[in-house]
This record gives sequence, structure tokens and C-alpha cells, in this order.
Amino acid sequence: MIYELVPNELHDELKAFHHVLEKIISQHVDVCPFCKNTKFYSIRSQPTKTYRCKDCHKYFTVSTNTPFNRLAPFNWLEVIFTSRIKNISYPNIAKSLEISIEKVMRRERAIINYLQIHYPSLQKWYTHQKQTTLIPTLAEQYKTIKEKVTTLLNEQNPICIHCGSNETTKVGSRTCYRCKRCRHSFNTLSNTRLNRMPKPELWLQFIELLVSGANNVQIEKTLNFHNDTIRKWRYIWCNMMKDWHCEALAIWCRHK
Repeated sequence: MIYELVPNELHDELKAFHHVLEKIISQHVDVCPFCKNTKFYSIRSQPTKTYRCKDCHKYFTVSTNTPFNRLAPFNWLEVIFTSRIKNISYPNIAKSLEISIEKVMRRERAIINYLQIHYPSLQKWYTHQKQTTLIPTLAEQYKTIKEKVTTLLNEQNPICIHCGSNETTKVGSRTCYRCKRCRHSFNTLSNTRLNRMPKPELWLQFIELLVSGANNVQIEKTLNFHNDTIRKWRYIWCNMMKDWHCEALAIWCRHK
């Protein structure tokens, strides 16, 4: 799923960086980082595997001479990297890893420094473009969601869920209709998560804020919503995106 959130032209760099993270997590070392000699031996396995080169006699670990030095446990690096691509906020990452926000931010800075040295194109997108520009997959899914919501709110003659007739008319200002043939009333949202969700006139604006990367505080100031309402709406809309087969966009909007 993470590859759907990254531009296609960056997939090679992303794959290469993932390979680097896998080696760091497994603490696999190929050569001495000081003299590039392949002859070395392990002197300690805990808490971090430490080696000594037989040629230059220096001690080193898998993270020596990298921005990740002294940032064990190394498996946090991949969690933070993928989580940030998914637009998950620092507090949520910190909560899931049971660490401080400062530790999350320190490790992300190390990731950015490493990318800048070895994968500058991926680093540029990671730090700038991902926050301001939707990649084609997300843009297409955002378009799909807008079209579906617009259709739901403006449909004039939906098929009656009771008799199948299209001789229906709208009742009120929401999504309730009455069939002229069987005289039954129905709601086009009755079997969805949006049923009884208030303020439909703000649905598209709320989705736009989610897609733009706005956090709950920013949405609260823009729409004058209570924080509990924002969390509820974010949960509902992200699940609706999944129901409408827009999983990548749901991941993008889920946490902030």
C-alpha cells in the first residue's frame, strides 16, 4: 500500500532505502565502515551488535558513520518512515511505539539526513512535495470521492429500494425520497455510515480539509467543530473511502 502513496518515478529509490532499513534492522554488516575491509568479528551482541575490524582494529556497529548511530532499536525507523508517508502525526506514532514525540522527531530527522545524502529525489518529495501535491493515485481517488458525494447529495430520481421504480421525488433537503408508485419513503444513505450524519452542506469542505493534510485543530478553527465531532467525522469518512475502494486516500486522511 505504501507504494501507492509515492510517485512511480521514486519507487526505485524507495525500494533501495527499504533494503537499507532492512539491513540496519537485522544489523547485517558487509564491510568495515572505516577501511572497507571484509574481515571483522563480532565482540558483542547486546544491546547492539558491535564488531571489530581485523585490519584497522576499530570498533563499529551497523549504524556507524550514518545518521542512525545510537538510535536503537532500529525497527522504529521503518515504522516512523512508513507512518509519516501515510500522513500519521507525531503524537499518534509516539503513542503506538510508546515513546516520546521528541524521539520520533529525532529519528525522522535522521531519516531525512540519510535520504538527502543517498536518495535526494526521495528526500525532496518526502519533506516537501508529499505535503502539498497529491500524486496521481490520490488525486484520482479524491476525484472519485467528490463525485460520489456530489451525486448522493444532488440525486433527483434514485431507484426506490422498495419496488425498484424510478418514479421518485425528493423530500426535504437531505437524502430522503418518496416513491410515487408504492408511496414508501426511503433514504439513500440508510445502509451507509453517513446515515444521520448532520451538516451535509459541509461534507465536501471537510473532505477537502482532510485531503489537504489539515489537523484536527485546523479543522476546528475552519469549521467551528468540536474536536470530538472532527474525530468522529474523520473516522466515518476514512471508512467510507475504504467502502468506495479508495484505500490509499483513506490512509492519507486517517491520522493527523
